Parts: sequence; structure tokens; C-alpha cells
Amino acid sequence: MKKVLIILGFITAIIATILAVTPLSNLSIIPSIVALLCGLGLLYLSKKQNKKTKTIQYIFILIIISLGLTIYKGIFNTPELGDTEQLEQREEENLEDSKEILEGLDIDEDF
Repeated sequence: MKKVLIILGFITAIIATILAVTPLSNLSIIPSIVALLCGLGLLYLSKKQNKKTKTIQYIFILIIISLGLTIYKGIFNTPELGDTEQLEQREEENLEDSKEILEGLDIDEDF
């Protein structure tokens, strides 16, 4: 049970850290929570068996790094809006093109 929690904790902590660096940093919260739960389970088992907690510390360090990066990106990265006039102009052109295409169709009503 302990080895399974160690492996699962490391894998999810590494995935969380990788996701925190990418533009998909908001998705790193889920693996961080899973790694945190694995770390807490390992902490409970190691206290129960009086074992060393070095691997648990590594898992918690990776979790702290990934959550720190995620929070940093969430606070300091602001989405920028582009020029909306161009988008509105394209939308009007597409609407006009659609109308022309529909007017040009010859539909037979043979039901």
C-alpha cells in the first residue's frame, strides 16, 4: 500500500508540476490535490510504522512548486482582448456571404 501511494504521489506531483509550467496551468490543481492526498496518506502510514519521511518531503516540495506556479500565473497573467472591430467585420462579411449562398440555391419542393 505504501509503495503504491509513493508511486502515485510522485507521478501526480510531477504531472502537476509539468502542467503548472504550461499554458494549461489551471489543470494542475487536480493532480496537486491527488498528490497531496497521497502525501498525507503516506505521512499517516509512516508515523504509524515509524519510518523515514524523505520521499514524502519530495512529494510535498513538488506540490508546493506546482501550486506556487499555478497561483502566480493565475494572479499575474491577464488575458488580453484583441481588436474586436476586425472580428465584428468578419462576422458581418460571413453573414453576407451566407445570405448570398442561400439566395443562389435552387431548391425544388417535390414532396
